[in-house]
Amino acid sequence: METRSPGLNNMKPQSLQLVLEEQVLALQQQMAENQAASWRKLKNSQEAQQRQATLVRKLQAKVLQYRSWCQELEKRLEATGGPIPQRWENVEEPNLDELLVRLEEEQQRCESLAEVNTQLRLHMEKADVVNKALREDVEKLTVDWSRARDELMRKESQWQMEQEFFKGYLKGEHGRLLSLWREVVTFRRHFLEMKSATDRDLTELKAEHVRLSGSLLTCCLRLTVGAQSREPNGSGRMDGREPAQLLLLLAKTQELEKEAHERSQELIQLKSQGDLEKAELQDRVTELSALLTQSQKQNEDHEKMIKALRETVEILETNHTELMEHEASLSRNAQEEKLSLQQVIKDITQVMVEEGDNIAQGSGHENSLELDSSIFSQFDYQDADKALTLVRSVLTRRRQAVQDLRQQLAGCQEAVNLLQQQHDQWEEEGKALRQRLQKLTGERDTLAAQTVDLQGEVDSLSKERELLQKAREELRQQLEVLEQEAWRLRRVNVELQLQGDSAQGQKEEQQEELHLAVRERERLQSSQLQSCRILKTP
Repeated sequence: METRSPGLNNMKPQSLQLVLEEQVLALQQQMAENQAASWRKLKNSQEAQQRQATLVRKLQAKVLQYRSWCQELEKRLEATGGPIPQRWENVEEPNLDELLVRLEEEQQRCESLAEVNTQLRLHMEKADVVNKALREDVEKLTVDWSRARDELMRKESQWQMEQEFFKGYLKGEHGRLLSLWREVVTFRRHFLEMKSATDRDLTELKAEHVRLSGSLLTCCLRLTVGAQSREPNGSGRMDGREPAQLLLLLAKTQELEKEAHERSQELIQLKSQGDLEKAELQDRVTELSALLTQSQKQNEDHEKMIKALRETVEILETNHTELMEHEASLSRNAQEEKLSLQQVIKDITQVMVEEGDNIAQGSGHENSLELDSSIFSQFDYQDADKALTLVRSVLTRRRQAVQDLRQQLAGCQEAVNLLQQQHDQWEEEGKALRQRLQKLTGERDTLAAQTVDLQGEVDSLSKERELLQKAREELRQQLEVLEQEAWRLRRVNVELQLQGDSAQGQKEEQQEELHLAVRERERLQSSQLQSCRILKTP
């Protein structure tokens, strides 16, 4: 389980990091696209506003020109034929029919202009309704944006708190790992020192044992050879004591060999056990180091993610500010255009009413009337059509601007929906991070338990080290006892050698005495034989 958990822990943060990086990149790309689109829309709206402003200025100039022309015509009529009522009284009856026809045409034209004025007013009312709806939508978007921003700030504060907690946790675990590593290194150094000292003592003990065994074997061989060559007289008592001492020495030597072998086996087992425990400690320290490195990488990934989210929030705030400014400018421009269109419609209506009054009240001479009426009708037809065309073009552009505003509103709604989706996604990520934090807390508890276990193992190994030191002291004491015994055996060996040498000298003296006795006996026998021969001869 311990070897499997780091792999899972490595895969989960990596997958989470990849998902977060992809989301942040997608969000940044989308925000860049939205920003570019908003800049394009802003530029187009500014161009449309400029075009509308130029058209309104042209229309106002045309209206002013129309007024000036009307005033000039009135002055010309007054200058040519006197007052207008007298001129109309002096008009002949055939011209009155033409004037009535023209009056009806002008009335129809005035009615059409009144209808156009009514349509323009209806369009302006619709534009007011649309502007009001746009304002409400902008207010809703502002409220949603502020709510999303507050939620993002709250999430960011929570992430900062979690990051600080995670940093403190990593710092504590790092300190614990360092203290544990120092203890392991100290224990390893003491263990290696004890191992080298024990190996050195064992080597000396083995060498002393071999030397003592060789000396004992040589002594035994010499004593055996000396015992076989002795005679059963004089030294029988000493020969009876020496084999017993040799047997005791051999028994003690065998016991010492067995004990040394057992001690060496125990030391070998302790050495192998210490190596295994050292390898386990090394593996655990490696795992803990890997976990520490992984935690540091996760902390760096969290910092990068929080930095990217902050940048995204700043970009969104700047875009929202630009959008609000754009909406405010559009609303101001729409209000100004509305006022200018109302003024233009009012001016056109006033001019047409004045024209109708002038036509109804006009009278004068036939030639001057024909000239003035032809000029007036030519001016009326041309300028009224131009004004109507300009008004229609302004209305078309106004509709286009309203349609653009609706498209921008739809884009803002899509951006709000996207922000809501991102907010939900961030909530899921925060939930996953909280689960990850709970999991890391559980891993921290397990690491704390493992640290306690490792501390217990370190204590047990320290106790075993103390036991090994005690065993080494006991082995040293036994080695000293063995050295004393070997010294005693050397001294006994020397004494035995001296006794053997003295026995050999006594044996040689006895052999010489025996040879002398044999010679003396032979000499006596020869003398006896000679005396017998002498006695036998007469």
